[in-house]
Amino acid sequence: MSKVIAFKNGSELSALNKNDDISYKIQPFIQEILDNLVVGDILEKAITKAAKKHQQLAESYFEYGANNIAESFSLKDEFLFLNHNPITSFSYQNKQRLLSKVGQEIIENESILPDIHNLLYLCGQSNLTYKQICQQISSYAIDLLDKLIKYKIVGEQEPSRKSIPQKKPGIFRLQHATLLYRTKTTGILVDPHLHSNYGISNIKNDITRAQLEGSVDAILISHSHYDHWHYPTLMMFSPEIPIFVPKVPRGSIICEDMEARLKILGFKNVTCVDWNADPIMVGDIEINILPFYGEQPLVPEYNQPKHPNLRNWGNTYLLRTEYYTSWFLIDAGQDPMGSMFDVAEYVKQKFGKVDYIVSNFQPLSYNSIGANLSSWGIDILGNLLSNPQILSVTNKPEGEHLATLGPTGVAEICKIVEAKSCLPYADSWAEIGQPGVNDEKLIPAVAIELKNLGCLSQVVPWKIGDGYVVNGKAEILAGALA
Repeated sequence: MSKVIAFKNGSELSALNKNDDISYKIQPFIQEILDNLVVGDILEKAITKAAKKHQQLAESYFEYGANNIAESFSLKDEFLFLNHNPITSFSYQNKQRLLSKVGQEIIENESILPDIHNLLYLCGQSNLTYKQICQQISSYAIDLLDKLIKYKIVGEQEPSRKSIPQKKPGIFRLQHATLLYRTKTTGILVDPHLHSNYGISNIKNDITRAQLEGSVDAILISHSHYDHWHYPTLMMFSPEIPIFVPKVPRGSIICEDMEARLKILGFKNVTCVDWNADPIMVGDIEINILPFYGEQPLVPEYNQPKHPNLRNWGNTYLLRTEYYTSWFLIDAGQDPMGSMFDVAEYVKQKFGKVDYIVSNFQPLSYNSIGANLSSWGIDILGNLLSNPQILSVTNKPEGEHLATLGPTGVAEICKIVEAKSCLPYADSWAEIGQPGVNDEKLIPAVAIELKNLGCLSQVVPWKIGDGYVVNGKAEILAGALA
């Protein structure tokens, strides 16, 4: 049998857009403000001192009044809401290779993006030879394919024999926030992140695109934070695949227009649906689009962004099959626009009991994310700049306003919908067969909260690569992808 082209273990792909470039440019100025705040300066003084040191950045990108610096400090509207937010670069590296180098394609014209998409899709199928791929791509893409081979991103190998067990209905926990919902005939992939720069560089046995071939009939995107929204992974799937994304009234530095982005990448079947609209059927899976509240860059002192469209727009989704009903909550919680507890009451009234709640268990707060920008994803800086006065409280030792549900909120949701089980996810990357990095601490915390509420929901200690629910029975399919 001829060897096929497939993604190699350890390969990492990433892409940047214009918003990212802006965030990187202004990062030294914002870091200087945070450093000044750490030593005790008030926000006005911290901004003034930083602006003197980074005068060109401050004048080019920010506006603030001389008489009310702290209150008026803001990124200029033209950068909060870019008229055009093009993808500017596509990078690749294999960190498992000694002295590996980063390859980069500068995207000067977005018209080549569908060519890159087609290449990644054909490589992702993991059943085509080099010659077969070259026969279906442009001369530009052939040159890029050769670079990906040179950098050990893809290469010739035997066809993969490991894959999702397609005939076993259940929920499969992939890396971080990625889930795969299966029935015997249909698969729905959530927030896919494969071969991504968020991965762990020394991971020995990661989940690959090849393992999902033939198992995915549609993709759901919850929101545009980078650990949920990864262009290169999406481009590993067919341009024809149905993708469902949140509605975004106006693209911004905090949340891009996901529908528009996917169409530029060459996807032809992109849908955004209003919250609480009629359900969508994909195969034998019913998809219900529900609100996403929470994970907004807000704190009690500054509980409104500069503009109402500066919001982390998102969806939660409730999936119903003949085998189970599951609602995954991602990083949801509550904010001034609404509460997931109210959504839970709506869910219970309309759908009845929910079998399986899947949620991030971590209690995240913008009060206490720290003041070291190097520890943040670049999209977090964009979040903060939608509400820049929040900078003054980011180094508080304790958060006063949860951006997510946390253990208490997860337990309350479970009680409202009378869930049989709740399962942790969106807890960073780990080896297949290992728990999320915070599971050991958070699973007992949720169990305690459930007990305090008198709720009978069980916390499921599943691991990366596990499946849960087989033929309608609640059991862990351990090491499904090992």
